[in-house]
Amino acid sequence: MKRIIIQFGGTGDLALKKLYPAYQHLMEKEFPFEVLSLGRRYTTREEFLANSVDSDAPSSFTDHLDYLYYDMAEANVVALLSAKLKEMVGTETEVEFIYYLALQPSLYEDAIHQIKEVDASLDCVCTLTKKIVVEKPFGFDLESAKRYNEILEKAFTDKEIFRVDHYLGKEFMQNLLLMRFHNDIIRRIWDNRTIESIQIIFDETHGVDQRLGFYEKIGVVRDTIQNHIMQIITYLTMSEPASLSPEDIAVEKEKVLRSISSVEDYHMGRYESLGVNSGHVVQTPTYAAFKLFVNTYYFADIPIYVRTGKMQKEAKSLIYIKFKNITKEVMHDQGIAENAVIITIHPELTIDISMNLKMPNTSWKSKPVRFRFNQSETFGVNTPEAYEQIVQKILIGDKSLFPTMKEITESWRIVEPMLAEEQDVEVYPIRTLPRFATQLAKENNFTWFD
Repeated sequence: MKRIIIQFGGTGDLALKKLYPAYQHLMEKEFPFEVLSLGRRYTTREEFLANSVDSDAPSSFTDHLDYLYYDMAEANVVALLSAKLKEMVGTETEVEFIYYLALQPSLYEDAIHQIKEVDASLDCVCTLTKKIVVEKPFGFDLESAKRYNEILEKAFTDKEIFRVDHYLGKEFMQNLLLMRFHNDIIRRIWDNRTIESIQIIFDETHGVDQRLGFYEKIGVVRDTIQNHIMQIITYLTMSEPASLSPEDIAVEKEKVLRSISSVEDYHMGRYESLGVNSGHVVQTPTYAAFKLFVNTYYFADIPIYVRTGKMQKEAKSLIYIKFKNITKEVMHDQGIAENAVIITIHPELTIDISMNLKMPNTSWKSKPVRFRFNQSETFGVNTPEAYEQIVQKILIGDKSLFPTMKEITESWRIVEPMLAEEQDVEVYPIRTLPRFATQLAKENNFTWFD
């Protein structure tokens, strides 16, 4: 079978920084497929290759990477794309088209209509199958997500639709499930009888001014909370699935999301220099902190505290699971530290278990000690990037790393209050934590794991 990935947004950041390296690595591993990149930045394939691909890229990649100037607003684009695809199909008898929409959600509707026209105009003598890939955020809110999905399902079946949240392609996400469900010692302590609270911290050092036009319409809620954060929460709190099949995992994730009430206890901020070079004031939130609860039998009453945003002093992505500390009360020793599991995603993937052990030459004085798993030290640094795993799953038709539409709609429902246009947005100096994040910790009597 000949597979052709039709790359919408083929000259954008996502394609250049993530997708083309993933395509190259997979082609080097002898996955057979072609890529047709669509864009309006360059007029010829030669110009596209000169500006978009490393000069030392192997021919095993460049020979299978084509380009078509494509402006979605022009009247003849469907005819041009149809003709190009017919040329690429040639005399093949079995062909699969994979339409990859690396576009702003506002362009999905036009792209899908054009794809339907292309499909209708193709008259190749071949067995033609198709898939479509859409990036997060899927829609701008609950209403638009439902509308986009209706449009998608008029042209594709659910089996053919791959909704991407690239965090599900990261090793740490898959390790969360195996850590929880392949280890009896963890399974027995992972509930509200022993866990006191959970923190999720996603701090980034960079800003968004270089892509302000895109981010101004997105903001922090659509950028990370509705997708990455909600998916992490499902992996942390879902019940054990009947198997690790995509269908069984999805069932348990959907249960978690349905149990979460819409977020009410939240705060938003933007860094002070946002949009300073754009000539107008930009109020788009770039930071958020909030608290929520998963109201299931095993996780009810465990507060989950989240903070995430841009222009912070240090880049860190981590999950901190704090266990109840009964020992310090029983032993009348406030110096006994709590046990914890610390999952660090960035700058490197590690999992630490914090336990108390005796300090040498003391009279039973303990000190917290970490037992660490390091991904690169244990398995090597060459584990596949998230997008490489994502694309590989798309090629073979495996939907295990893709959220379902039910998950997406429940996630939008949960964050909907945070999308209100009229709300207080704190302005915070760059490289500093917004005051509201510190206040959230103070009001709830906890300390951020910094």
